Amino acid sequence: MMNKARSDSFIPVIMLLLFCSLVTGCFGDGTKNGPHYYLVDPVVVDAPEPDAENQLAVELVDLNIPQYLQRFQIVTRDGENRLQLSENNQWGENLRKNLIRTLAFNLANRLSTNDIGTPLDRSASVPDYRVQVYIGKFELDPNGKVILVARWQLTNVEAQETGMFHASLQSNDPIKTGDYDQIVADMQDLFAGLCDKIAASIVAPEDDR
Repeated sequence: MMNKARSDSFIPVIMLLLFCSLVTGCFGDGTKNGPHYYLVDPVVVDAPEPDAENQLAVELVDLNIPQYLQRFQIVTRDGENRLQLSENNQWGENLRKNLIRTLAFNLANRLSTNDIGTPLDRSASVPDYRVQVYIGKFELDPNGKVILVARWQLTNVEAQETGMFHASLQSNDPIKTGDYDQIVADMQDLFAGLCDKIAASIVAPEDDR
């Protein structure tokens, strides 16, 4: 009889623990309700308004990313040759398309032009410049910092001259494990920095004229 009474006394405790578990699952940090979705958005800088009669026409031929980044899960590195794919933190759309659209917006802002053609949104204008971007790395590294390694090919259509450029960018402070909000924020800042460099490579020959 003593053992049965003791067993019965545990039933309310078990029911309370089950209720708390359900509440935590519904109102917790969100990971139990499904993945969080992110985008790399444009970063606007102060620049003159576009001049309708004197705008550069730029064709963004393509932007290439490594195959291991061509997935919806956000990729990080936890070792020199080891990748982690997060099921609970994903891109809101195809990463390549997101970066193409954001690059076009950032270049339009920095170059004060509305005439940016992309593989997703072609322009009827004959371009003054063609740009092709190759991203080699774009993820959180094992040291807790976001790294962006890229190169781009820039062609001056009128002069028929082509140059190659390279950039290696890294975030300043280590990111706490699992802080995907900060990871994506730093990725956005670094990508904006890459856009600054691409815009500067286009403006430089224009300034020499």
